[in-house]
Amino acid sequence: MRQQLRPWHLTKALELIEQDPARAWTVGELARTCGVGRRALEKHFRRFVGCTPVEHLRTVRLSWVRQELLRAPRDARITEIATRCGFSHLGRFAAWYREHYGETPSATLQHARIGPVAPARFLPLAPAYDRPCVAVLPFDLVGNEARHAAGLAEEIAAALLRLRWMTIATIAKARYHLRGTVRGDGSGRLRVTVILGDALAGRMLWADHWDGRCDDVFELQERVALRAARAIEPALRDVEIDRASRTAPEQLSAFGLTMRALPGVQSYKPAAEATALELLERAMELAPRDPLPMSLAAMCHGVRGCLHFTARPNEEKAAARALAGSAAMLNKSDALTETFLAVGYTLANDLTTAAIHGDRALGLDGGLAWGWCRRGWVDVFRGEPTGAIERLAVARSLAAGDPVLSASICFATATAHFQAGRHGEAISWIKRGIAARPDAVGFSPVFLASALAFDSRKDEARQTFTAWKRGHPDMTVAHVKSGWPFEARFLDRVAEGLEHTGI
Repeated sequence: MRQQLRPWHLTKALELIEQDPARAWTVGELARTCGVGRRALEKHFRRFVGCTPVEHLRTVRLSWVRQELLRAPRDARITEIATRCGFSHLGRFAAWYREHYGETPSATLQHARIGPVAPARFLPLAPAYDRPCVAVLPFDLVGNEARHAAGLAEEIAAALLRLRWMTIATIAKARYHLRGTVRGDGSGRLRVTVILGDALAGRMLWADHWDGRCDDVFELQERVALRAARAIEPALRDVEIDRASRTAPEQLSAFGLTMRALPGVQSYKPAAEATALELLERAMELAPRDPLPMSLAAMCHGVRGCLHFTARPNEEKAAARALAGSAAMLNKSDALTETFLAVGYTLANDLTTAAIHGDRALGLDGGLAWGWCRRGWVDVFRGEPTGAIERLAVARSLAAGDPVLSASICFATATAHFQAGRHGEAISWIKRGIAARPDAVGFSPVFLASALAFDSRKDEARQTFTAWKRGHPDMTVAHVKSGWPFEARFLDRVAEGLEHTGI
């Protein structure tokens, strides 16, 4: 079944909103910038996004506010955060926020004050744990006004340290160098440019810039440090995966083997999962007390069990639970490891423990897109669609440029809407997920066929299920029921939809 592609001008409009949500965008301005008529843009927003451009802009802003509130310092002011995120009418903002999240902004801020772990309590990684090293160089200051942001390099270094799976080192010891420039224009405005490069390969990996004012330099430094750290993490992880994939396994360290295995674990394909598990077992031999490869191996066993890649799926799930338990005992303050632990426990059908590790991951790094996604999946499996959609919306706002994560978010969001009886929205989200990763759809076409049936599109439902069965002739609905840890009532509802089509 052919999927309809999203128009390029709609993609551009979405990118413009994501890049600068605080800007007072109008539909006319977005349409002119994207080279399309206003009515056409509004039509495509409703068709592909499910809302108007103004509603989408508001949702993005609300998500930004929530992220800021969840990691705000104790003396933060809600008014300042809301204004910075583009809301000028604070009364309407408070009403929109409560309607969207089911609580007031002040309640969210209170949660943040008692929840996250303070960065000062982070324990250093053991020296034996091999991790990418980044050197943060002093920034070049151009113009008299630039001296106000002289501490920006230290702010970025502190933000990177909180990520925990990379280390900050001197230039001589670091492969990756981060440098930047602060320029003043003579009228109180500053532009910050940040560049990440691979010193050994002699190439640039990532770059971006931000603007601010001298009279609010602390806000500018905090914003640049936070967003730079968020962008650098996936960029650095991707280059480490690429480097590991081009190196012979016998020449890789434990971390290199883990990075080489990561795409295989996320492939959801039998052969790739088996290869990934072999790499992770070697990594655990080299670094038996490093919880990162151990937690990823737990996820790998869980995937193999849930998708019936072996004849003994329950043994795979038991292995996932055992490895996750061992990794949990070793992990100190690595949010990425906590996220993989949440996945391992989820696939082993221990949702209570999975939620604990998911919450720990977000407490350590509230900007971790993977953490928000996996915590949202826990809510999905628990049958709590409202909380799932909220967390998945945050994950989506943080996951730009990651097709694997974007597809997972789409499938989870679709399932949550299905649970809430919104079958039309479930269909839209599943199709988005399939378009993002047509190579790893798993059981999603089964759920899509059921949702189509409930949406009175039975012919399309039969075609979808028949196409899936051609590629998975040995799979049955019983495999679906015994695989992922969904609630029985949800799986019964899926089966009911399939029965409506005569399947």
